[in-house]
Amino acid sequence: MTKVETALSSFIDRSIAVVFPGRALKRQMHRDILALNKRAELYEAAKADSQPFPWLPGNSNVNDIIAASTPALRARIRKLIRDFPYLDRAANVMVDYSVGPGIVFQSMVKDNDGKLDKKTRQKIEDAVRWWMDEADISGKLHYYELMRLTKRQDLESGEFLLVKAYPKDRNRYLPFSLQSYESDWLSSTHDNYGASVNGIGADTGLLETRQGIEYEKATGRITGYWFRDPNYGGTEVYVSAEQVLHGFKTLRPQQLRGVSPFASGVIIADELNDYINIEIETAKMAEKWLAFVYTENPGLRQESLVKNQQEADGTIKKIESVKNAIIEYLRPNEKIEFAASNRPGTTFQPFVRLILTMLSISTGVPYELISGDYQGLNYSTARIVRNDFSQQLRPIAARHIRQFGMPTIRTAIDMAVLTGRLDLPGYWRNPQHYLEGEWQPPGMDAVDPLREAKSQVEAISFGLKSPQEVARERGRDLEDIYKEILAAREMADDMGLTFEQAKTAAKSNPAAIMNED
Repeated sequence: MTKVETALSSFIDRSIAVVFPGRALKRQMHRDILALNKRAELYEAAKADSQPFPWLPGNSNVNDIIAASTPALRARIRKLIRDFPYLDRAANVMVDYSVGPGIVFQSMVKDNDGKLDKKTRQKIEDAVRWWMDEADISGKLHYYELMRLTKRQDLESGEFLLVKAYPKDRNRYLPFSLQSYESDWLSSTHDNYGASVNGIGADTGLLETRQGIEYEKATGRITGYWFRDPNYGGTEVYVSAEQVLHGFKTLRPQQLRGVSPFASGVIIADELNDYINIEIETAKMAEKWLAFVYTENPGLRQESLVKNQQEADGTIKKIESVKNAIIEYLRPNEKIEFAASNRPGTTFQPFVRLILTMLSISTGVPYELISGDYQGLNYSTARIVRNDFSQQLRPIAARHIRQFGMPTIRTAIDMAVLTGRLDLPGYWRNPQHYLEGEWQPPGMDAVDPLREAKSQVEAISFGLKSPQEVARERGRDLEDIYKEILAAREMADDMGLTFEQAKTAAKSNPAAIMNED
C-alpha cells in the first residue's frame, strides 16, 4: 500500500469512527487478521482463500497462530454445527460418549485400616449431590448439565471457561456456584507483550497479557483473565486465575488458548456441505424440466399461445406445462428434445462416503456413528470400531475430569467444611484424605451381550479381570449393581416370587464366581 493509500485509509477510518465506532473497530480487526495471515502460519480452516504460492509453512509461536486463527475458526465450526447435520452429529456423539448424562463422582474415603469408610463417604456424596442441584449460578442447569455444556464448548471453541461465583443467598446450600463464559468474552484490550504489570510475579519473571490472558513470561503460569461480554456490553473485568476454570487440550508448551479438535475437518466438512447442497439443487432443477421445444420462429410461437396462458399483468407465459408427461401439440418446423435427468450420478454415494470417512478421521468419531450407515458390519468389525473409539475416549474423559470435575468438587467440599455443612475431622491438615474419589464415565453396551458376557466370566475366573472393571466398562458402579440386586431379591421375597431360572443362571455371573473363589 502506498503512502497516499495509507493516508486515505486512515482518514476514512477516522471519519467512520466518529459515527460508527463499532464498524471502525471491525475494519481494524479485519486488517489485523490479513496482516497476521501474511506473517504467521494459520490453521488452513481459518484462511480466507487458498494462496496461489508454494506451500512454505512458517514456524510461528503457537499463541500467535491461535490468536490469528481462532476467531474465524470458531465462527465457521459453530455455523457448520448449526447447518451441517454430519458435524452436528459428530459433536453430539462426542458429548454423549465422553460425558454422557454426566461423569459420576463417587467418594472413596478410607478409614485407618485402609477399608472404605462408608459413613464418611455417604456424608460427602450427600453434600456434593445437594450442591450439584444449585451448581449453576443461573439456576437453570444441573452440575452434570454444566459438564455437558463445557464439553460442547470444548468441541466448538477448543476451550471452556467457568468462573467461580460466591452468591450471598441464604437459601442456598453452599455459597458457591459456577458461571459459564464464552471464549469470545476474553478481551485483548489489555494485551501488552513484554511489559511488566504492577510488579506482580517479579520473582519468577515479568508478566505479559496475550489474548486477554495474563501469565508469567518465564514459566507460562497463568495469573489472571480479562473478560468483557461483547453481547451485553459492560466494563471489562479482571479475574484471578484461582477463580477461573480454563480447560483445553495442550498441544504445545506454554500454550494459552485452545483449538477445536474439529479444526482439521472444517474445510472438508464445508466443501461436503456445499457439494451435497449443489447436488440436491441440481437434481431438483433437472427434474423440473421434461423437454425443450425448439422453433424457427419464437415470436410467432409466443403470439399463437392461447390467452388463458397469460399472466395477471397481461404478459404471456414463456413456459408451457405438460400434463401426465404428454406433449399436447407440435407446430410446423418444431422439434422436441427431452431433458436428460441423470443426477445424482452413480459416483455420488461413494464420494460422500469417502468424504465422511475423512471427516470421521478428523473428528475422531467412527464413520458408522457419524453417518448412521451400519451396512456391512459384523460382530468382529463392530468390536474393532468400538474398541478403537473407547481407546480414544479415555484421555478425553480423563482431561475433562481433571480440568472440570476435580477442581469444582474440591471447591464444593472446601466450602461445605468452611460453612459447617460437612464435619470432616482434620480436613485442613490433610484434605487429600477426604478428596479421594472415582469418576465414572459413560460406558458402552455390549455388541453381543451373550458372547461378551461369557468372555468376561472367563476373564474373571482366571483372575484377568475384576467384577469392578466389568461394571466400569458398562458405565456402572459395582456397589450400585449389588444394591439393586439385593433390593430386587428383597422385593421378590416380599411378594412371594421365586425365579428358578435366575438361580440356575447365577453360576455364570461374575458375583457367583467370586463367591466360589
